[in-house]
Amino acid sequence: MPEYDRERIARLFDSKTKTDIHAGLHESIPEKASRIAFEQLELKSEDMLLDVGTGTGDTAIAAAGICRQVIGIDISEKSLEKARQKAFQKKVDNVTFAYGAFEEPCAGLDLTSYGITKILAVYSLHHLPDPLKRKSLQILVNLLQRPGRLVIGDLMVFEDPQEYCEEFDEVYYDGGDFDFPSRVEYLVTCLEQVGAHVHVEKVHPLVGVLRADFV
Repeated sequence: MPEYDRERIARLFDSKTKTDIHAGLHESIPEKASRIAFEQLELKSEDMLLDVGTGTGDTAIAAAGICRQVIGIDISEKSLEKARQKAFQKKVDNVTFAYGAFEEPCAGLDLTSYGITKILAVYSLHHLPDPLKRKSLQILVNLLQRPGRLVIGDLMVFEDPQEYCEEFDEVYYDGGDFDFPSRVEYLVTCLEQVGAHVHVEKVHPLVGVLRADFV
């Protein structure tokens, strides 16, 4: 089984942006998960949002129209460049894009002083193996003000993946080359162990949305 390699994944997304992946006339399963995750944020005008794995910035820019400020981080410099261009073209001045990874979110910008109240991660956490997911979630939670909310919309295993091999393309799962989805129970346990109250919404046997509230 291939191991996690941040630079390898960055090269993948430098050549293939989220906009490319999610193109289509009808709402795909990943798009549905993204929409539900965004809704679960319940953004307010005073919120400071961190969008982890922001890609080309569409969600971050949309959120900037609702909340006080948005920071989008990603490991793909080319995606970040496109995100900045979009924000400039749309005259959105309360969104910042910077290099950062789950395991090193402050690599390009010190996030500790921003007063982050909400964190969003859509179709990005699944690139990490389980031990690194646990560590990264702990790091992100430490950036979050209380009360605060973390929402994850992503590949996660509710049922045996082998029973859904014919649907891998539909949910954008590569079978384990770049993707390492966890069992939903593992993710819930990781979040509960750092003090979260967790709500789970199943979108597909291999896709779900987790809302973790911290008080």
